[in-house]
Amino acid sequence: MSIILKNANYFDFRQNKLLFTNVLVESDSKKKLSFSSDVNDLLENQTDVRIIDCFGKLVMHSFVNGHHHSYMSLTRTHKLTNTDDFEFRLKTGAWKIDQFLDADVLEACALYSAMESLKNGVTCVIEHHSSQNCIKGSLETIEKAFKKVGLQFLPCFEISDRKSYSASDEGLDYTDSWLSGHPGLVGLHASFTVGSTTLKNAVEMASKHKTGIHIHVAESTIDQEQCIKEYGVTVVERLYDAGVLESTKTVLAHAIHLSNEEAELINKTGVYVVENMESNLRSNVGFFNSEGIGDNIMLGTDGLHGNMMRSAKMAFLAGQGFDHIDPSIAIQRLRAGNEYFLKNKICGDAENNLIILDYPSPEEVTPSNMAMHMIFGMESKHISHVISNGHLVVENGRLTMVNEDDIIPFIRQMTRKLIKQLEKIK
Repeated sequence: MSIILKNANYFDFRQNKLLFTNVLVESDSKKKLSFSSDVNDLLENQTDVRIIDCFGKLVMHSFVNGHHHSYMSLTRTHKLTNTDDFEFRLKTGAWKIDQFLDADVLEACALYSAMESLKNGVTCVIEHHSSQNCIKGSLETIEKAFKKVGLQFLPCFEISDRKSYSASDEGLDYTDSWLSGHPGLVGLHASFTVGSTTLKNAVEMASKHKTGIHIHVAESTIDQEQCIKEYGVTVVERLYDAGVLESTKTVLAHAIHLSNEEAELINKTGVYVVENMESNLRSNVGFFNSEGIGDNIMLGTDGLHGNMMRSAKMAFLAGQGFDHIDPSIAIQRLRAGNEYFLKNKICGDAENNLIILDYPSPEEVTPSNMAMHMIFGMESKHISHVISNGHLVVENGRLTMVNEDDIIPFIRQMTRKLIKQLEKIK
């Protein structure tokens, strides 16, 4: 079924234009959107079409989450470790959680993440997954749950040597298997948990499958300190020397504690950095500074939530005084996720991913003030409809492909199961 958005105020971010028009959206992601002032022109040759009247509403491209951990979604409100020791936080947080993930819990994590993301206008996530005792089949489980709800993703499985070298080898083998039949990236945890052999093997794997690497970079000072001590170079220098930065598909998450030279390397190679402001604040690891990095900066949530409009607001509000940022730059970073897929010709985000906003603003929305509206006016609550891969997946704030009331009990059951296991380990 095709969709026609009638009487739409369509905002084109790439051309910075606001058009009053009718829009034909088809389910084939390879097809471009069609526009016409006469809705009858769009109805020609359409045998199965749904018309949505968008009069008085805004239509725009949906959002991409540049760095997400769906496996963290069930334990966001679980108690935090009261310490500034970043590695200890990992050991008692994410590294503890990923030990107890099985297929059922993973399904619940993915379902909740997908539901939350879509209702917040996110149609695609760049997923960085870890389940160290449930490796084989984990991405398939997430994929099945995402598809059930209507969310698209570009995944990787997190490989590291923190558990054992045999576990990293298993992760590499599984990644090879996944990439042989699916789009994706090669996932690494961080420099301080990845030895030379694993790093070399990961780069070779990425080259084999013509893809990039998704890795946490200089999120904490421990990453830099360990790298300089053990390898005599900074984190980005080590990754550059190893060949991680050879593909523009590569995604560097956080990138807080960088030298000027590291920023220049990132800018020179054209890889993408993901700013995760709220996660940085939550972990108290520092503030993002874009100086010297260039424009390839996306926004991500790091698994804390699925609301990218909120992330854009926080990037601007918390970034003042630490970063060269204003509302327009914050929105540019929000839209960089869409550009990442376009530039790298990766499936997952296309023109037929759209949102409709019921946004009754006292001040008229124009191309010149759109960024101000998105930072200080628009909220996710204004998103009424979401179209993912040409399919209407949210209608009047409700998911269309699944019944939320049927799924929530299962999600809560799996949450109780996971938390019970976590509380057994002090």
